Amino acid sequence: MLNSFWRYPKNTWFDGEDHGEEILLVLRRHLITNLDWIFVAILLILTPFFANAILVFLNADTHAVFAPPFVFIFMLFWFLFTFGFVFENFINWFFNVYIVTNKRIVDMDFHGILFRNISEATLANVEDVTHTVSGTLQVVFNYGDVIVQTAGEQREFDFESVPSPARVQDIISDLVAQRRHP
Repeated sequence: MLNSFWRYPKNTWFDGEDHGEEILLVLRRHLITNLDWIFVAILLILTPFFANAILVFLNADTHAVFAPPFVFIFMLFWFLFTFGFVFENFINWFFNVYIVTNKRIVDMDFHGILFRNISEATLANVEDVTHTVSGTLQVVFNYGDVIVQTAGEQREFDFESVPSPARVQDIISDLVAQRRHP
């Protein structure tokens, strides 16, 4: 369920799926791309404990400065903020998916919790598929961008930071070739 690269996923569907349409590939950004916000979340979780340890080390009388109910309310809001930060980043990663079916490609983008943008193009409209892998992390962990240029209304689909971009490019290119030359 938390895969970034699913080939022929079982029991998977999406809104707008046509009858007889088969999902061949479901992609998300590579898991490694989540490390930045996970690191920030860990810092947010640990900050109150480090702050308390520093105050204890300095022998500061925190009860004279901060009343316990104030500290409790501050900690409650701090951890609610941290939970919201983690929740929003996870939801954005989990629900931003790229789907390749036997008929079309679909790009589902969620921004925040309340906004989504879904773009699609039939395989017949695909004109060019390229991939880019740049940087040490992308080379080591084998992820990058796949750019699909189409003749449709949306001229370009950018599958950002997906695993095995050369393989994704090959799969889409093969599907387009099969569509054009059955």
